Amino acid sequence: MSIKIITRGKGKSAVAAAAYRAGEKITNEQTGIIHDYTRKQGIDWTGVMLPDNAPAEYKDRATLWNAVEKVEKASNSQLAREIEIALPRGLHFSDHFVLVRDYVRENFTNYGMCADIAFHSDKDNENPHCHIMLTMRPFNEDKTWGDKQKKVYHLDENDEKIYDPKKRQYKCSKQQTTDWNERHKAEEWRASWANKCNEYLEETNRPERIDHRSYKRQGKKQIPTIHLGTTAHQLEQRGIRTERGDINRAIKLANAEIENINARLQELEAELERLQAEPEQQEIPLTAPVPFEGYTKKFTTEWEKKLEQPIIDTPKPITAKTPKPVTKTEATKTANLKANPAPVVKPKTAPAPKPKRRTLKEVDIEINIIESKLLRLEHASSVDMSYTHKIQDIERNLNSVGFWERRKMNKEIAELEQKRMEYYKDTEKQYGTRPQLEKEKDRLLTEKLRIENATGITAAREAEQQRKRDAVIQQRQDRDRYNAERKAKRLENSSRDKNAPNL
Repeated sequence: MSIKIITRGKGKSAVAAAAYRAGEKITNEQTGIIHDYTRKQGIDWTGVMLPDNAPAEYKDRATLWNAVEKVEKASNSQLAREIEIALPRGLHFSDHFVLVRDYVRENFTNYGMCADIAFHSDKDNENPHCHIMLTMRPFNEDKTWGDKQKKVYHLDENDEKIYDPKKRQYKCSKQQTTDWNERHKAEEWRASWANKCNEYLEETNRPERIDHRSYKRQGKKQIPTIHLGTTAHQLEQRGIRTERGDINRAIKLANAEIENINARLQELEAELERLQAEPEQQEIPLTAPVPFEGYTKKFTTEWEKKLEQPIIDTPKPITAKTPKPVTKTEATKTANLKANPAPVVKPKTAPAPKPKRRTLKEVDIEINIIESKLLRLEHASSVDMSYTHKIQDIERNLNSVGFWERRKMNKEIAELEQKRMEYYKDTEKQYGTRPQLEKEKDRLLTEKLRIENATGITAAREAEQQRKRDAVIQQRQDRDRYNAERKAKRLENSSRDKNAPNL
């Protein structure tokens, strides 16, 4: 199972993604682009599953994803979540259909997501898989789109909003309305898919089982193989060796050796346990050899006499070292130094010059300079992003070319990386980093506010604003009085007799 986000920030479109996975022709109503993938092959079945509080017209794929494109306004909006799952080859397509339907209902539609499902397979049915596109917004009770997140204002002890003078707004934080983007949901969805697959495999009497955990988490001492990909898989099917295929073959050989080593270790451990379980044998005492008949000891050498004597360790006496005699002159010198230590002379430092007071105009100019530097950094980040996109495009085609072309492309990637790093370092050296500039800007804004308060500009500005507010209130009161008088006159005229002469 692989999970990814289809976002507009990377130039993706939910309408285009849905058309490609379903093999249909859908028009994007926002851009007017027609996405036609009706010639795509290998699509077995497609359909849309809706939650209970979703409009019935969203059963149509084009209506659903055009509505998603319309409700998402930002240029970097997350449009959809795609979950691609591999289907067990031991099950029939009808089992695949029921398995995916139950899984989607239990994990997604019951929680308020719309699910667009597309079953894919190749000619030999060796790679059956399913694409599930999910909506990112919840639905309200009136079947309208809800909010992804909401503002939560920070409150003080009196339950009042806290004002931030630096940002000139109330302090708040964004809170997600759902937990669909939390990291634990991916683990939960993977575990649910593994359990659901194992249930169906057990019902159909299949021996295979699926585990969503890695070998390391399972405790297996094996090396996982790498993903071949479409291009490498097709080349391997034709009998053409690829780099990824060679890596997987080497990994399989290493796993076979690891399995043999583990089996040998188990045999040795079993042998060790068997030996430890056996009763201990009695030790045979070592006795002197019995001399043969007629043997008599004629002599004893000096060496044998020495061996018969006991060995006594006599420790050597430890002699203390005599200290060197101290002369009278050295003793008097040390005593004088201890009695009258030399005074510590502190270096004289010149008084620091008083900082020059800056005017309001100078502070405004410095703020404008920092804002221009921040704009330059934004431009530099866009240039850095363009370098990154170029490198990603080259890396995407790296595994589908020959050795010499791959070597040339690796060289080009290294050159682009070097250019990007040099450009980034030169930009930071010339303008500084973004955190430094933002910190300096905040400091200048604080200083500007202090200068305005000291010179009375802030008080005058607030008095002018209060005068304007009073003028607006006076105008509204005059307008309301004028409307009340006109209404009273109109009611008075309507109460008179129509036939009475107008005096």
